[in-house]
Parts: sequence; C-alpha cells; structure tokens
Amino acid sequence: MRDSQKVLNELTRQASNKDYQFNRIYRILCNPDMYIKAYSNIYSNKGSSTCGTDNTTADGFSEERINRIIQTLKDESYQAKPVRRTYTPKKNGKTRPLGIPSFDDRLIQEVCRMVLEAIYEPVFYVNSHGFRPDKSCHTALKEIVRTFKGVNWFIEGDIKGCFDNINHQTLIAILRKRIDDERFIRLIWKFLKAGYMEDFKYNNTFSGTPQGGIVSPILANIYMHELDTYVLETLQKDISSANANKGKAKKNRNRNPVYVKLTNDMKMISNRIEACENEEERKQLISRHKDLRKQRNKEHESIGHTNCRNLQYVRYADDFIIGICTSKDDCQTVKQQVKDFLLGALNLELSEEKTLTTHSTNKARFLDYEIQVRENNRFFEDVNGVKKRTGNRGIALFMPEDAMFDYINKKDIVQDINAKQWRGKARTILQSLSDLEIVTTCNAEIRGLYNYYAMAENVAARMNMIYHMMEYSCLKTLAGKHKTSVYQIRSKLQVGEDWGVRYDTKKEKNKVRFFYNQGFTRKQTPSTDPKIDNIVNIKPIRG
Repeated sequence: MRDSQKVLNELTRQASNKDYQFNRIYRILCNPDMYIKAYSNIYSNKGSSTCGTDNTTADGFSEERINRIIQTLKDESYQAKPVRRTYTPKKNGKTRPLGIPSFDDRLIQEVCRMVLEAIYEPVFYVNSHGFRPDKSCHTALKEIVRTFKGVNWFIEGDIKGCFDNINHQTLIAILRKRIDDERFIRLIWKFLKAGYMEDFKYNNTFSGTPQGGIVSPILANIYMHELDTYVLETLQKDISSANANKGKAKKNRNRNPVYVKLTNDMKMISNRIEACENEEERKQLISRHKDLRKQRNKEHESIGHTNCRNLQYVRYADDFIIGICTSKDDCQTVKQQVKDFLLGALNLELSEEKTLTTHSTNKARFLDYEIQVRENNRFFEDVNGVKKRTGNRGIALFMPEDAMFDYINKKDIVQDINAKQWRGKARTILQSLSDLEIVTTCNAEIRGLYNYYAMAENVAARMNMIYHMMEYSCLKTLAGKHKTSVYQIRSKLQVGEDWGVRYDTKKEKNKVRFFYNQGFTRKQTPSTDPKIDNIVNIKPIRG
C-alpha cells in the first residue's frame, strides 16, 4: 500500500508536462490509503451525517468497508446510486435543486477528485478562481484590481444554466485528451448517468455534472478550462509579445485622435501668442489656450496597442469578466467570438440579456461586487515644477446598494423595506433561542457579510447602515423575548460603552459576548478561505 500523498505528488509532477497522457489511473483507486485520506477530507463536512438513497452515512467506516468498495471497483461491478434530491432557497425567492449522494459514492468521488486535481491543477490558469485550492471570490477580485487597470470596456459573462447543461460526451472527450484509461473513464460515466430520486421516482440525468457530487467542481473546471484556453491563448495571443517589448510599447500605441487634435490646436495658439503684439487679442488667445488644456486633460493620450487587443480575463466557476482596452467594436467582436465558441465547442449558451458590455466609467457587476475604472484627473508637480496628471485609471470595488437592501430584506429586520425611514423589528424566529445564541447569531451574520465585502471602498458606509438596523432588531428581539422595552434591555446589558450578554464556561465565569463592536475597516488583502464565498449567491456544485 503506497502512501496516498506520494501518489498524488507523483501525478502532479507528471502533470507539469502538458503533453503527458495518464494511462494507469484506475489502479490508484484500489489503494486503501487513498480512502483513508478521502475519509479524513470529507468526515468533517456538514453533509457527512446526511444519508443518501441507501440511508448510509460516514458512521461505520472501517477497513472492511474499504476492501468491499475496492473489490467492486476491481471487478467493475460498482454502480453509482441515484442521488436524493432536495431543494435549497435562492436569493431571489426561488429554490435550487441539490443532490445528496450515498456515502460510499461520496468516498469514491473524493478519491477521484484528488486524482483529477493532481492531474489538472498544474495546467489550470491563474485566471480561474472557482472551487480551487487557495482560491476564492476575493482572489478573483484582487486579480481584477491588479490586471484590469486602464481597460475601456467590460464584458460581464453569464452562461445559461452552465452546470446543468454540461454536455457529457464533450466532457468525456476533454478528459480523454489527458487520461488514456477507459476503466477510469467508465467510472466517470457512471457518476454522470447515476440519475436522481425525487418523490420516490427515478429520473435520468442527460447533461450536467453529478448532482451534489464531490467530483462535480473539478469536472466543471476541467470543462470550463477549454474556455480559459480559448480566451487566453487565442483571443489574447498577441498580449505576450506586447509585454515582451515593453520598451517599444509607447511607439505601438494608438494615439487618441481627440487628444492629438487638441494638442495641435494648443501648439498653433501658442505660436500665435508669441507672434501677437495686440494685448487684448493676446489675452483672448491665452484664455483659449487654457480652455483647450482643460479639455485635453479630460482625454487620454493613447487608446491601446496596435499589435494586440489588450484583453484581460478572470473567471470564477461559470461567471467571467473580460476587460478590453481598445474600442467598443473590439468589445462586441470578442463577445460574439466567446458566444460562438461556447455554443460550438462546449454546447453552452451565452445569455444575451445578462451578458452586458459596460463602459469602464460605469459600474460592471461581478461576484456581487460593482467594478469601475477610477478616472483620476488630479495633477501633481514633478521635481521641475511641471504639472502632470496622475493618470491612475485603477480599478475600484464597491458594495452594491441592492446587496444591502437584499440582505436587510432577507433577514427581515425592518418593518417596511420601501419606507423612507427604516424601523427595525423583532425577529420572532430567534426568540426561542437563548440570549447568548441570539447575539452570537447576529454577530455571525454581520461578520459574514462584512468579511465578504471587506474589499469594497464603501464597505464602512454600507455596513454601518446594516449594523444599526441589525443592532436595533437584535435589541428588539431580546426585548420581545423578555417582555420589556428596547431601552430597558439595552440598559440591562450595558457593559462600558458597548453591550453584550454575560455567560459562564467551565473554565471562566462571567464572560461577556459583546454585540459586534469591531468596526468595518476596508481590507485589501484577499481571503483564500472557501467559506468566504458562501455569503453570495454562487451556484453550488459541491455536495
């Protein structure tokens, strides 16, 4: 029995060679140590105690159980069981189907996930951030801040039902490019065709990744890696040569015709000023020169490179955003090319209504953040006293106003969301909890939302509005529970300048659980904790 980590490390080493084909993968699934590692990975997951259609859970894991699973894989008698379908609420009030596989299926899928991750992680692009180690929504947003500086247009990509419409034949064909092991391919087919049980009826699955399957995220990323490759190696093929010739970049820029015309007009007026002897006419020319300078300061000297499209790209799961540094025509062309590729190569459809082209001076939407290029026309004086424009054009991130409204409405903490002045109300659903649990729940909700939007420039303003509503709602909940007023409950729980609930532990008496009092400072360092992504309406493909 080989050590599982050494096996995975060897796969990763071989995967670094993009032309390498793996032809002895299936035998790794017969290594008992892989199942011990897989069990340790998924046992702590919330769903480990949830049973599938066979009513089995993580309890009862043993060497005998491992050997039984391995034997069914060796003789290929193993069959993936249909998942048990449940529904989870969505942010828009609708529900989303979620599949719960049996525990044995989850265990085998976790082994497959580890194997596929070892093979494909070395070749995935840094532009892909969804469901990957040390990646999160925050790292995707940080990548946008780092690379999208100076773009003129955004393409906000939205794929119709991406994970439900992944074509099985196309996915298998993509896997066969790197994996030459039909036994392993047949196992993946079994996961894809397992189907699901709903209302005691069996339903086939004709497309999409395994519902609720642990292997689903990596399969989705393998599928969407084809889009990454197309965008970054075909649409952006000239970027590398432009970057390699940074010294020549200025010569290759397209001059902004408006900027050029204003500059020529200024030069012409400057010559007339020097030759002018009439004082009154001279003053008029100087005034005109100043007006032209103000107009020119609002323009940019260049609008892109002639030898490249200057395209930037970031993807998180099935959401992607493209930045174009040149014209709107180029932006529309790229959008159509992406649409054609998705339909022709991946059998996916780009939503025409939701895939928007947005000018960089307006706010684009990505991962529930608003993204905008900061137009900075401020000036500074250099060492010679010459005034120069900073010309930043960096990316600014914002917490959308509707995200604040949606959250307040979802938590049901105000009497009328449409009122000009909000009035907080008690959350009766929490009143059956202890005082400590009520405050702890509110703190967790505030902290979760803040942690997600901590990179936004307006996070303090938005979160403070939510905070005051949440605080008043929490006090009103406690007051309703104890049949008293908000003022009296606040006075009773006052501790210095803050307030909180006192409680005892085995080690310490009279501790205080303060209502959240740590402020909302903007953070520029992204979080790589995958839990950070749970706050937004990301489509779950992991069971």
